Amino acid sequence: MQTLDRIWDILATTGFKVSTDTRKDVSGSVFFALKGETFDGNDFVENALVKNPAAIVTENEQFKSRENVYVVDNTLSVLQKLARRYRDLFNIPILAIGGSNGKTTTRGLVRHFLEKRYKVHATASNLNNYIGLPLSILSMNRSAEIAVLEIGANRLNEHLELLSILNPTHVLVTNNGLDHLEGFGSPDNVIKANEEIHDWARQHKAIILKGADQGLEIAKSLPLSIRKDGKEYPTQLVGDYNIENINRALSVARDFGVSVEESLLSLSDYSPASWRSQLVERDGTRFVVDCYNANPTSMKLALESFTKSAREPRGLILGDMLELGPYADEAHEQVLAYLAGQRFDPIILIGKDFKKALEKTKLKASWFPDSGSTKKWFNKQNFDGHTLLLKGSRVIGVEKILERDDSPALVDHA
Repeated sequence: MQTLDRIWDILATTGFKVSTDTRKDVSGSVFFALKGETFDGNDFVENALVKNPAAIVTENEQFKSRENVYVVDNTLSVLQKLARRYRDLFNIPILAIGGSNGKTTTRGLVRHFLEKRYKVHATASNLNNYIGLPLSILSMNRSAEIAVLEIGANRLNEHLELLSILNPTHVLVTNNGLDHLEGFGSPDNVIKANEEIHDWARQHKAIILKGADQGLEIAKSLPLSIRKDGKEYPTQLVGDYNIENINRALSVARDFGVSVEESLLSLSDYSPASWRSQLVERDGTRFVVDCYNANPTSMKLALESFTKSAREPRGLILGDMLELGPYADEAHEQVLAYLAGQRFDPIILIGKDFKKALEKTKLKASWFPDSGSTKKWFNKQNFDGHTLLLKGSRVIGVEKILERDDSPALVDHA
């Protein structure tokens, strides 16, 4: 019997329970020793062995004689192949959502609307890349009636690799924005990468969903309230740009038999994922929290929406936009040029890219090297009555401003 078949058989006996982190419960699961950006799971096989896993898959040759340890050439490749095999057990609609901005909010809204009629499986947290997607697939319950899975790429051809694992029946591309320019190389390549999804769909006869306009209007912005046919529907979202995400999600749900009216009536129950389009009130200050990630497109949309909707006194806490490569200087300078024409107080900037841009302007702003030092300063200030926008790339961690000194760090419950 081939090694892949043996692992598959053991995986099936566990109910397809997978683990990748020895700091968590691995008992009764198949532990995959994966190489990540920070840790190499192959260095923690001994830790996994004492926690009673059903099996271990590793590239570490020193464990090849151990019982229920399978030494392979590439652990990730094995995981991906098993995920594809598991996906093939399902004869249900499987929707892949890709694009530059709005993927996660669109995915969350689609799931929320479809759950009125179906048992829905959806991407958990941000498990949307070459490691996360297989884990998302393998966590799918066999009773699922529809799956809504997010795919995220930062280089050309990565979408094709993800689609070959997922083999979706339907695809949706949110938009083309200026994301991951360091990996893609240019704005034109971002467009090419998103078009890969449509090309794959045409070749494999998957249905391309367009997300047609449902005739929505913005009734209020903080928080966002939607009007359609004279009726108003409140939401827990902030950011006028979310009307596009709502439009797409309503259209997708309608394609699967959930009426627009039924979805709109449930809109107020939808709670945005942590750090995305949230309105938080703390000690007399309102925070528009949109700092799960940032790129020039999403930053521009967030700033324009905030400028339009937030009354004075209002201010900004902005972190660097990362992964922009040679476009970083220009992108950060453009942000500051926009701010120079608006009324914000305070303007707080975090990170080396904003520092470089700030040195070229006369903009009145405070700068900090990281979110930790920003928080120490912020805790000594009084912004009672202010509305503050928090925006920045994930690694910057702008949301640390909101963490209590006597409480655990905020956790992403996406």
